[in-house]
Amino acid sequence: MPGKSVHDLALEFRQLSEFLHTGGSPAAARQRLVDLACLFVPGCEWAGITTNPQGVPPRSVASSDDTGRLIDEIQHHCEEGPCVRAARTEEPVLTPDLTTETRWPRFCEVALEQTPVLGVLSFHLTDSPAPTALNLYSSTAGAFDHEAVTTGALFATHASAMMAHADSAHQAATLSAALSTSRQIGAAVGILMAAHKVTETEAFELLRHASNRLNRKLHVIAQDVTDTGELPGRVRR
Repeated sequence: MPGKSVHDLALEFRQLSEFLHTGGSPAAARQRLVDLACLFVPGCEWAGITTNPQGVPPRSVASSDDTGRLIDEIQHHCEEGPCVRAARTEEPVLTPDLTTETRWPRFCEVALEQTPVLGVLSFHLTDSPAPTALNLYSSTAGAFDHEAVTTGALFATHASAMMAHADSAHQAATLSAALSTSRQIGAAVGILMAAHKVTETEAFELLRHASNRLNRKLHVIAQDVTDTGELPGRVRR
């Protein structure tokens, strides 16, 4: 890695982890991953991350640029290729030269017609929430040599751990937000029950009607109620 060391790579991943820990989005982290792959893996000019859920077509969740996105999508459309294979196998999938590759004839034909890509190297990343692969591309046949495969494997190992952290952090944040919203609504319902001498169902209906009338989300109306003790605006029953 000319100009880039393993220490530099470890630092980048530590910063990504901190980004996620402080609420950064998994989508932004995945985008940073493909950009880093182009910087750190020898021979890599384009990169993408493909997910392949059971029963539905594969799709790209991050691409370094239009070429990275297109070469991923060609594999999805053809339903074959290194990224489709890597998403469902633990072993790296290397295609040194698309002009001589025989395993995926449809993919190779279209890729050679529509893109400058000749070399492909794909790594399995994770099985949850769906099988996912990191895909590296080069315009030079044979660019992915032993050093590139070794560096790519190290990169993929870090990426796999980071994506697992991203998913768990996102799930935790989603659960936390849901619990917070539930508490807000519950508190607002209690306040309205006491203030208006109504049942729990009737208090919730007051919230819902105010939400619809003001075109504001239910939890925002609930927050107003807990802050002021009253429904925002005038609500006539």
